Amino acid sequence: MDLVPVLSHLQGFDGWALSTNETALRDVLALCPAGTRIASWHRGARPGRSSSPRSSWEPVLYRPARQDIRDDWTADSLEYVARPRLTDPERVIGAKPAAFCSWLFALLGARAGDSLDDLFPGSGGIARAWEIFTEGAEP
Repeated sequence: MDLVPVLSHLQGFDGWALSTNETALRDVLALCPAGTRIASWHRGARPGRSSSPRSSWEPVLYRPARQDIRDDWTADSLEYVARPRLTDPERVIGAKPAAFCSWLFALLGARAGDSLDDLFPGSGGIARAWEIFTEGAEP
């Protein structure tokens, strides 16, 4: 996938986030504008055979929507073990759990009244989490 158009498109937003992996991180970050931050989701160990260490974390590149000074900023690291929903016939590889979504929205400084454009909708989980978030978020 050519990320140049994707990253160019992201620059039109007040804030944005992009998940990647540890092997692509260097190349993707090199394409990002100055000021791009890196957060880390620690997913935990994944079972299975492998000829090399299996990744237990996922880098998340982001630019907050606002630069507020707040007492409730979240940490730029999330430790949350998520397991695939193997019984769900509609499951999508890479789907993010609700805890990840809440953490990401906090990183972005999201508020009620903001809008969200999910450029990779996959399972629709981000949109569902956004709806729940904005119902309970303060302006």
